Amino acid sequence: MEKQQAAVNCIKEIRQLHIEISNIETPREYVGKIEQTGVEYPESEYMRALKNKYFPTASWNIEEKPLFNSNKLVAWVVSGTLTWDYSYLGYPNIRCQGGMAAAHAVNYKKGTETLVDLGNDVKAANTDTWKKALNLYLNICDDIYRWETPELSEEQKNKMRKLTEGLKDRGRAENIVKTLDLDSFTLNKENYSKWLSKINYELETQ
Repeated sequence: MEKQQAAVNCIKEIRQLHIEISNIETPREYVGKIEQTGVEYPESEYMRALKNKYFPTASWNIEEKPLFNSNKLVAWVVSGTLTWDYSYLGYPNIRCQGGMAAAHAVNYKKGTETLVDLGNDVKAANTDTWKKALNLYLNICDDIYRWETPELSEEQKNKMRKLTEGLKDRGRAENIVKTLDLDSFTLNKENYSKWLSKINYELETQ
């Protein structure tokens, strides 16, 4: 039973860590924008800083290959593997891996077959792949990539639990708390305010 509870606590801590990271707002000075499209992107140094803080032992291994179309080099493809653990939480033996792939078009001098800067194209492909991996698996810069987790933070859950203590309908209160304890997405960031208003109304009218 103790081992089972320890495993449950471990999973909760890991989930909470990812929520915490997801909720970090990227400082605007570390947000760039692609002029042609207006799409925003986080700067590499900021993502690296967060990675080093929460996942200091994480490693990144890549495989690269050129992509040809009719014998002409058109892009550089990078396949990478991100490896990380949860030493930050005291669980160094929990190791994870995740793969990511991306391609970056190569640029030619206008009207010629001369590449502008292949080295820069290769670097851009690797950086793009690495950033996507950090975001997808570690939740770094979710606000920029629009991947915010819908799950409530522990602070929000505790506020909801405290509110339900005042409900006279104990069955109703227990159902809400049970939903929170199961980490269900029934109560999430999108409907959190509505739930608070609803419970407050019930408290006022009971």
